[in-house]
Amino acid sequence: MEAYTILAKYYDTLMQDFDYKTYLDFIKNYTKGEGIDLCCGTGTMTILLSKLGNKMLGVDLSSEMLNTARNKARENFQNIIFIESDIFEFEPPHKVDFVTCVCDGINYLPQEEITKLFENISRFIKKDGYFIFDVSSEYKLTNILGNNVFCEDTEKATYIWSNSLEDNKVIMQLSFFEKEKDDLYRRVEEDHTQYVQKQEDLLKALSEFDVQVFDGQDFSEVKKDSRRLLFVCKRR
Repeated sequence: MEAYTILAKYYDTLMQDFDYKTYLDFIKNYTKGEGIDLCCGTGTMTILLSKLGNKMLGVDLSSEMLNTARNKARENFQNIIFIESDIFEFEPPHKVDFVTCVCDGINYLPQEEITKLFENISRFIKKDGYFIFDVSSEYKLTNILGNNVFCEDTEKATYIWSNSLEDNKVIMQLSFFEKEKDDLYRRVEEDHTQYVQKQEDLLKALSEFDVQVFDGQDFSEVKKDSRRLLFVCKRR
């Protein structure tokens, strides 16, 4: 099954431990004006950035995720345009003040595609504008997620998440169990692949930017065991 089909229904529930507010507090000084949120998913960060007074556009490949994002934007009285597009094919109508890509969107791309993507994104951004993104770190993918199994049972979702690490990528198989009538459950599976993105390789690909890198959880200096890396990139 295509990634982010069944997961779109449960994504916000599974992400409720992600501290969007603290993340927003850290990046808000770099995200002012008109912005594009790439791999916007269900639109949580897009909406938060819009509420700060920014003019936002969200881009994602999953129609199911975008349907949720549009509904959430309406519920929050935010006028946001959401576009279904591959991030390599997306072309904005004009340059913007900032671009964001939050919660591992870059991890879904093989390393050989990263330079091309960053070059495209650099063309979207005005001089002295910002590109802000994060990745699950090499440490997290190889030592925590890789070759492990995770399970969770919540009111809205029960799932088993099985991971295997091979050739600098983590193959993820998610099995969701949806309750139907007569206490029967339907099993639905969805596969994902995340690629290890090394900090030094990402820095090389960001040749059009001046870059700062932070721990993406406490926003301090990067440590050996940092699980998320946050890149704040200023367009030259």
